This record gives sequence, structure tokens and C-alpha cells, in this order.
Amino acid sequence: MNTVRETVDVVVAGGGTAGHIAALQAARAGAKTSIIEAGSMLAGTMTAGGVNMPNHFFSSSGPVVLGIPWELYTKSKQVEGLSIPDYTKRRPVESPGYYSYINIPIYVALAEEESAKAGVIIHYHEFIADVKAIGDFWEITSLGRGIQRITKTREIIDATGDSDVLRILGMEVLRDDVRQPGSYQYKIEDIEHEQIWEKEVQQIYEEAMGSGELQQGDFAYPNMLPFKYYLDHGGHNGTHIYQSDTSDAEGQTAANLEGRARMLRMFKFIKNSIPGGERAVLKTMYPRAVARETYRAKGEYIITQEDFLQAVDFEDKVCNAFNYIDMHSQERGCDVYFHDSPELLPKIPFRALIPKDSARITVAGRIVSAHRVALAGIRAQCICMAMGQAMGAAAALAVKQKIPSREVSAKDIVALTMEHGAAPV
Repeated sequence: MNTVRETVDVVVAGGGTAGHIAALQAARAGAKTSIIEAGSMLAGTMTAGGVNMPNHFFSSSGPVVLGIPWELYTKSKQVEGLSIPDYTKRRPVESPGYYSYINIPIYVALAEEESAKAGVIIHYHEFIADVKAIGDFWEITSLGRGIQRITKTREIIDATGDSDVLRILGMEVLRDDVRQPGSYQYKIEDIEHEQIWEKEVQQIYEEAMGSGELQQGDFAYPNMLPFKYYLDHGGHNGTHIYQSDTSDAEGQTAANLEGRARMLRMFKFIKNSIPGGERAVLKTMYPRAVARETYRAKGEYIITQEDFLQAVDFEDKVCNAFNYIDMHSQERGCDVYFHDSPELLPKIPFRALIPKDSARITVAGRIVSAHRVALAGIRAQCICMAMGQAMGAAAALAVKQKIPSREVSAKDIVALTMEHGAAPV
């Protein structure tokens, strides 16, 4: 095995939804930055996971998340040759949020291009095996096929989605016995929708559930949406994986196997039982199943359900969150709750992104320190991206000021992200 040594200012563990934005912000702010990513592309759940909906940039009241996330989104639209949506013209009749879809190949290539411009060093196909504190530095050992990399860094941002670095270090983490189901993404096309009658296909679906031809979770939203919704979307983002745990290789494998079994079962059902499904084609399958929650940080502060619902205006706020809760469960499917007023915009405090009793390490993304009900709102992709930008700024400022990131002023973090286009907090 070839051993390689590297020294940087900031290591971002995980190049997913939060991580790729964190790395871009840190590098653009002058910190030498590397990403260690176990997969093969940036943006994680948005790309390799197939949930290509970085929502929500805007509420009905105005912008929630802008900055580097919005920049990449708008640049990807320009590459596609599409106009940038005017969100002020949307009508918030059913939801106060406005959905935004990305073209995955374009977004990945663009994120890599912007990373190269900023000087971000990307290490794909490597996982972090060990982390040690040595004085004011961290020593990170990552392993890949034929390589052992030892990286010396001042700051770490754990954006792994499963608190990988925190668990290696033995830091406190939160994990609930009952967790939201994960999901598996695929797309069924060429359904002849003109032959679909909502009540008829609903009855066919219910009969299949009763006979055991289909199983609970094959369609994720039976409590709130008709089966026609699944057909209209070609199955995209419509499958649940119960107790999905992507925090280790065995859990990821199990989730992938379950997701693909559900996909195949539904495809056979549509082809054989749904009028208009005879010519259906299973067109797209994404590489990995995704989890909605596994291990998350126990921070210097845990965001409570009340904090989120009351949109507490924390003194150390670093970014916005969106004003709804999207709670998935095995018992019901999915329940969505919106704040009483669109003017109530929750905030993320810096303390919830600092692991308890730690120094020179922060977290970003769905491992934020939060009660699981609050997490059901905070984990939206745009909010994870905003947390990533904030922690990228915190790490860069820590390096520049020669202090641990936990000592950086939240106001300075917000000021730096706003210099890079972030929405007011």
C-alpha cells in the first residue's frame, strides 16, 4: 500500500450536500482545503442518492438560502440553457416552499469545476479510518484502494451524514431507537398516463397490498397521497426503506438491497397490473440508498422542537432553516407540518454545530445537534448546504485568526458568508 502525506488547513469529511459547499467556502476564503469522500461524486444525496431537489431556496416571504448553493444551482441552469425560475411568481397554495430540480450530471461536473477553480483538493474513494489530535493539529488517516493517506490539518468539518469523525474520536452522538425511513431513488418512464384513472389505480394498488403482491413502504406516502402520485412521478422519491442505517458498510448494503428489491417489485406490478403500464421502462437507478437520520452530533446546544416551531432568533445564529417539518414514519408514511406564519423562519445556532467539549472541529448537514422533530425540518437539502457554507466560513476564519473554530464569532461567520452571497440571517 502506498502511503501519502498531505498538509492542509481544513479537511472536509464527506463531500455530500453540506460538505461540497463547506469546502468551496473555506477554499474561497483562503484556506487550503481538501475533501475526503468515500463515494465517486460530490453533493451526496442530491446526486449519487438521486434526490435531485435542493429545496427550498425561497419561502413565500423571500429568500431563505442563497450564497454558494444558489450560485451552483443557477449556473447549472445556465449550462442546461434554462432560465432561472422567478420564485416571486409562484403561488404558495399547497406549500410555502418552491421546489428546485437539478440536472445531476451537470451539477456534479460544475461543482467539480468550481472546486478546481477554488483550489479544493478532492480525494474520492477514500474513507476516514482514524483521527488523532496532535497539539493544535489533527492527523487523519484515510484509506482507499492501494493508498493510505495521512493528512495534517488545523480544522475538520464532519459532513459525513453519519457523524463518522465524531464516532471515531469517541465524541458524544445522538441516535434515536425509532428513526425516519430512508429512501431509494429510481425512475420509471413511458407510462401511458392518459389511461390512468385515479380511483381505478388506487383500487388496484390497495388490492395488491392486501394480497401481498406489494409491501408496506413500496409506496412511501399512502396516508397523504393517492397511488396516482407515484405513477405521475415514475416512482421518484416514492419508496421507503425502514430502519435505513447507512452509517456502516453493512447497513448501506442492506439498504441498497432492500431498495432495489422494492424497485423491482413495483416495476413488475406496474407492467403487469396497471392499465397504461404495459410499455413502462425502468430507466434510471441511482447508486445508493439514502438515510434521513442515523447518528448526529451532541453539540454545545441541542435544537429543540420548541426552538424550531417558535423560530427562536438565536444570538449565535449562522444560517436560516425552512419553516416546515417533514416527518416520515413506518406507521403512517409521511406527515408535513408548516409553521403558523410564513414569516416564522427558524435559525441554526453555531453552538448546535460545535460538538460538545470539542475544539477545531465542527459539523454540518443532517448531523446537526437537534431533536429529531426539529431535525425533520432542518435536514432539508438547502439548509444542509447553508450549514456547510457557514462552517466552511468558520473553519477559514479560525485558520486566519489562529484560534479554534469554536472561538470564532457567529457574526463574523455570517458576515463572511454574506460576502459570498448568502441570504441575510
